[in-house]
Amino acid sequence: MGTYRDLLRVPGVLNVTASQLCARLPLGILSLAILLHVQGTSNSYALAGTVVASVGVGEAVAMPVTARLAARVGVARTLTAAAVVHATGTVALIFAGSSAVLLMGLGLVTGASMPPLMPIVRALYPRMVADDEVRTLFALDTTAQELIWVVGPVAATVLASAVSTAAPLVLCAAVTLVGTSWFLVGSRRLHAAKTPNRTRFGRVLLHRAVVLAMVASLALVASFTALEVGIIAALGGNGVLAGAAIAAASVGSLVGGLLLGHRRLGLTGVVASLAAVAVGVALYGALDSLPLQFAALLVSGLGFAPAMSALHLMVSREIAPHVATEAFGWLSSAAIVGGAVGTALAGVATDAYGPHGAVLVSIAMSLLAAVSPVAARAFGPLPGLARVHRPLPVG
Repeated sequence: MGTYRDLLRVPGVLNVTASQLCARLPLGILSLAILLHVQGTSNSYALAGTVVASVGVGEAVAMPVTARLAARVGVARTLTAAAVVHATGTVALIFAGSSAVLLMGLGLVTGASMPPLMPIVRALYPRMVADDEVRTLFALDTTAQELIWVVGPVAATVLASAVSTAAPLVLCAAVTLVGTSWFLVGSRRLHAAKTPNRTRFGRVLLHRAVVLAMVASLALVASFTALEVGIIAALGGNGVLAGAAIAAASVGSLVGGLLLGHRRLGLTGVVASLAAVAVGVALYGALDSLPLQFAALLVSGLGFAPAMSALHLMVSREIAPHVATEAFGWLSSAAIVGGAVGTALAGVATDAYGPHGAVLVSIAMSLLAAVSPVAARAFGPLPGLARVHRPLPVG
């Protein structure tokens, strides 16, 4: 804990971390809010999952583009325009009724305009602190973002049950505008006006570290969102309890991040962290006692933040700085696609087999995440996941 305390004393770190965390809070609310609202108006988990997937498609397609655009035309212009369009699209979903075409169209617009905060922030981190503190800063970010998944699901379910299913969507729009503004004000001196990038768009995808991080992130986030659907389907009659159950996994991730996120895990540690997610989800599906299920959800979260922190640090160290924003944009896209895929598959599985269908989807995705680093290692060493890192030349 002393390592994190020392890091927060570095000028600018606390303000940037807190503001971007606030601005990204809707990530923990939006998918669940849409799921609850659309399912409530249409009485179909399949349609609700499809609309969430359309948001994910919009985000996934646009995120690398808007991340690269931020480096070209400036962070302030890109984030301001994106936040306004995104907030407008989110509110418009409330009035779309149960028309599948309209809901999916609005979902695409809302997703495509998601502010590219994560790629901008994670490309910024290596410029904020000394090289030996970058690992800790990535760990702090990855761990702190678990608060999004602790507060978000609870806020979504409580507001939906106590006020209306439209309330969480209104909250998302408001927080996006306020949080993005706070981040821009607090970080305005840290951003260059623009960062020239003459590398062809998408070329960064030829880097094995980026591909590995994308595959693992996609599968891991898909596991989490599929589990969300299973929990909602099983405990949907009690919104507060369902929100607390979803948050339990994020609490586990928060604990895991604080204990392990800043340590050098190596390939074996990353695989073990990802495997812990699969074990926890499997235990949740096998147990009948609610207290034991909550304990299993805590276990399922323990490996999430440490693994994600290690994967993102690997990418930061193995790619050139001028393509960092675009690279993290692709990582964001992978996570977004994972969230959409997990929700959509789990929605269909829940309609067909009940809550246990969603749990099986979650287990399968977490196992895919655990296997991916081993498969990547079969094609050669992964210096960014070595316990002793030797910096590679950048170009």
